[in-house]
Amino acid sequence: MVIVIAACGGASVSARTISFIDHGATQQSANDGGPQLLVASDNATRANLVSLYPNVPPDPGRVYLGVFAGQQRTGGYSVHVDSVERVGDRLNIRSTFGAPPSGALTIQVITSPAQLISIAPSDATGVREAVLVDQSGVEKGRATVPQSTP
Repeated sequence: MVIVIAACGGASVSARTISFIDHGATQQSANDGGPQLLVASDNATRANLVSLYPNVPPDPGRVYLGVFAGQQRTGGYSVHVDSVERVGDRLNIRSTFGAPPSGALTIQVITSPAQLISIAPSDATGVREAVLVDQSGVEKGRATVPQSTP
């Protein structure tokens, strides 16, 4: 019993802030579903990301993260990446999801807010998954991180 407790309660893993480059945001991504996170670290996953966010830079020396708020029925919605943290073999992407105030006049058009960021490949080495978390700490999306060979 003591061995099991010691093994489960071993060393804790601390969070480390990862710097990222903001490549911009859009109100018109091609994501017609709900909130989503895509991680692109190789040609196949980059092609998948480009299908939803067409302005992905052609730099294979970066790991791209597409953060999607999901399809909305009006304007006034947004998503903004606040921070990226690494905890063990996981990336936590902390983002603010915005919505228009109740009763606000908004453009009546379908939107799909998204933001594109990138991190250095060395910050993604050994990372297995990425989790998208909103400003309340609620998980909005999860993605497997492909092991890159740029």
